[in-house]
Amino acid sequence: MKRLPSLFASLLLLSSFGCREDNTDAEQPVDMTVATEQDMTVSEDLTTNPVDLAGADLTPLPEPAEFIVLRVGDGTNALAGTAAPGFLERRKVSGGSLVGTPKALPTAVSGTNRILTITGTSTAEGQLSRSEDGRFVLVGGYDAAVGMATSSGTANRTIGRLDNTGTLDTSTSSDFLSNNSFRGVASNNGNDLWAAGASGIIYTTFGSTTKPTGSLLTNNMRWLNVFGGQLYASSASGTTQGINTIGANGNGLPKTTATATLLSGFAAQTSTSHYGFVAFDRDGNPGIDVIYVADDRGSAAGGGVQRWKLSGTTWSLAGTLAKNLTAGARGLAGFVSGNNVVLLATTAESPPRVVSFVDDGSAIDMIGATALATAATNTAYRGIALAPQ
Repeated sequence: MKRLPSLFASLLLLSSFGCREDNTDAEQPVDMTVATEQDMTVSEDLTTNPVDLAGADLTPLPEPAEFIVLRVGDGTNALAGTAAPGFLERRKVSGGSLVGTPKALPTAVSGTNRILTITGTSTAEGQLSRSEDGRFVLVGGYDAAVGMATSSGTANRTIGRLDNTGTLDTSTSSDFLSNNSFRGVASNNGNDLWAAGASGIIYTTFGSTTKPTGSLLTNNMRWLNVFGGQLYASSASGTTQGINTIGANGNGLPKTTATATLLSGFAAQTSTSHYGFVAFDRDGNPGIDVIYVADDRGSAAGGGVQRWKLSGTTWSLAGTLAKNLTAGARGLAGFVSGNNVVLLATTAESPPRVVSFVDDGSAIDMIGATALATAATNTAYRGIALAPQ
């Protein structure tokens, strides 16, 4: 009987331990709930990043260290109005030095990959663009052997997609933009593809060999980009001369019939010759508010890299980057670096060059171009894009 108190004490002690274990388990869902709320807060904060610096998951992309520029011509044969070989040169943003060996666009069929050539003397052809999610670089051309006719209806059009491993896929090829030049391609994700040329804009998908059922629109367009889930196009023709949104019924990435709407303010510039462009959200409010546009007119006529700013609902020209240029620009890419905007451009000079500008907010006429590369004899630089990540 003297052992009963000890037995009761042991039972009480075990009961106490059991209660502690139950209490510990009960606290776990509380911790999990807090972690989930914290994750959601971070995701919401990231939505304020500039649209061109964020991938599909809203994670900021690393600051670019390399870019890709399209070189047309092999340096041996003079460029002409027929199909010429193209090469994708990967270069450093700082200094412009080559990274590895230029990747040749295919001049012969290999498996599902088709030929992709560029018209040698067509300055409007050969845009490069990086998909909005940052994973791919797109280029458009012709399924035509070197030296053959390009803009006629006899050659299919080919879209090339380069990924961050250096793999180039040119299996997307069919009959579209027939009898007219093929100028540019853009994508939001590397799968949905929009292509532009003198006869309008079409929609297709990666790997498709089927002719699109029709054009989104038939306006004469030049180059394309996607920013903030909205398709944009440059033009130097008629009522669409300038930078346009392309959409239908509020859909900024149309896959059927669409309309081109010129951004307000651009109509006032009646003599512009716009090609590449890049857009940023610089004021922290949703939507782009700064657009840089390449204009290939002579420097004295307003050519160079124009800076456009949004005030309310109206865009206005806020100066042109042209110092150290002898002619305007065509290809254009860029990114935000701290408080600055770094721009990479291909020029309309002879010979064409690759140059960079750092827009630090100072007087725009004092910001000079820094030369990164110069095209060799019998070659020309066309489109330019940040390297895929």
